[in-house]
Amino acid sequence: MTEGTDAAAEAFGCHSPSPIVTRRGTTSLSAPPTGAATDDNLLVLDSGEIEAAGGSEGPEPPPPGSLPRPAPTPVTRDNPGASGFNGLTHRDQLLAGTGKYAGTQASLEPPDVPLCAGNGFVLQAVNLAITAYDRRGDRLVAPVPLNQFFRLRPLVDPETGTVNEFISDPKCYFDPEVRRWFLTIFQVDPLPVDPAEPMRSHVELAVSKTDDPTGEWNLYEVDTTSDGEDGTPEVGECPCMADQPLIGADRFGLYFSVNLFSFDTSEFQAAQVYALQKSALLRGALPQVDVLGVPAQEGAGASLQPALIPPRGRFERRNGGTQYFLSSINSGRPEERIAVWAATNTRSLERCAPDIALDQVFVPSLGYAPPPPALQKPGPTPLRRLLQDMGFDEPLERLNADDVRMQQVYFADGKLWSGLNTAVADPERAGVAWFVVEPDARRGLAARMVNQGYIALGDANSAIYPAVAVNARGKGAIVYSISGPDFFPSVGYSLLDERGAGLVHLLAEGARPEDGLSGYTAFGGEGVSRWGDYSGAAVDDDGSLWLAAEYIPDLPRSTLANWGTFIAHVRRDATDPEPSRP
Repeated sequence: MTEGTDAAAEAFGCHSPSPIVTRRGTTSLSAPPTGAATDDNLLVLDSGEIEAAGGSEGPEPPPPGSLPRPAPTPVTRDNPGASGFNGLTHRDQLLAGTGKYAGTQASLEPPDVPLCAGNGFVLQAVNLAITAYDRRGDRLVAPVPLNQFFRLRPLVDPETGTVNEFISDPKCYFDPEVRRWFLTIFQVDPLPVDPAEPMRSHVELAVSKTDDPTGEWNLYEVDTTSDGEDGTPEVGECPCMADQPLIGADRFGLYFSVNLFSFDTSEFQAAQVYALQKSALLRGALPQVDVLGVPAQEGAGASLQPALIPPRGRFERRNGGTQYFLSSINSGRPEERIAVWAATNTRSLERCAPDIALDQVFVPSLGYAPPPPALQKPGPTPLRRLLQDMGFDEPLERLNADDVRMQQVYFADGKLWSGLNTAVADPERAGVAWFVVEPDARRGLAARMVNQGYIALGDANSAIYPAVAVNARGKGAIVYSISGPDFFPSVGYSLLDERGAGLVHLLAEGARPEDGLSGYTAFGGEGVSRWGDYSGAAVDDDGSLWLAAEYIPDLPRSTLANWGTFIAHVRRDATDPEPSRP
């Protein structure tokens, strides 16, 4: 089939795929044990250098009378069918690297916690590092800097403190149909020597050659600068940085959406969806590409989350192949609609001139609103105490709960499943709104809400950064971080199916408060630590679920941060009685 596709392409004169994609050789996760770098001589990135380094208060809170008031979700420490282990920590990320990459990592919050699983492996990344585990939780390779994995220059020059190539926001997916691993991250070039030369940004893409993530991968680079140069589309006040690429796939394509921010003004310009020919990526060739502009659509035209497909799930075949997305309305005000998007005619990626259309409809929903920062249970905070001894007035940090952008989406059992952060009231705190939507692509695009609800802890405790995974039978779970007066930052989950969401299962209890640099005034913070920016969830080949989120473990820490991650394996039996909440 591949050879026939190539022959057809040549017959139609399709010799030059899109110039915005280049091949960058190969790589692998194989790495010898970490070198001699220590926590004492590594760079702290200033909040002015990268957006991810400094905390913020977040959006203005909405009027209290407009907030959802769900009943508190009961909490249990009983976790039948669940097991887990500690994942990557800030210290792992900081000390990763061999050869010229040793000692070139940075102290950075938040971690970002993507996760993917399949073929007996679990792949986990954080903002600056990656590793792989077997199903028992045994680490198969030492943590590898993502700059090293993608064969970029080291993140920083340890002698000068210069940032060489900044990267962030990794995402990964094991495609159960083609049995390959996909990994993306956004990259920004270093400041050019000539001020007149524009900055450029890219999405780095790795595609495994086999179903073993510890083997060899092909590397690609997609130019996302969007300034009309080098084959890129011309958008607004770009050149732009393509923030937080979000990935998904159907039978014909790999998709990632980005939010474009101008290098000149730092203002949001537009969102884009990049559709790449999957069959070409699988054989190591340059793919056909279609770049889809996203209309503003009343505030819903940003952070489009492409749907992932679970093992034994069904792709949408209608309209020449359809890839679904969900987004929210991120207006800073309470909202009661979400958006469903459909990219149709995705089969055209197999032709020389892809012709994909992007349609959108709104679906009425339960209300959601920008969440407040999460509180913490008081406890030992040695970095805070050190800063106080140095004369800084540092209160106990709160945790940034971000905004209301839609989180990870699965298309399973004919439905779209996802969730987002929201404010909830009495008292005001952060909770989770979840949605189950049935799209209909038979005559244009339509959609209906099948079920929806909230996960909200009692008192002033918060649940933040949900990630949803659902298997082909429609059995899933939502993972999230928990924090508040009664909890050090912890990891919880709720079972999910078409009937609704179940109890809060307290899966991994935090050992002490978040005590990292990003919220402290000494490092440019404002009392709110960066957290998230997202959790991760995946469906394994047997339909079981893998979940990952940030928490504070009882493990050795680095000087400037103490975050860690927890990875859980949850088995969903078809006769599982949860969810049992009304």
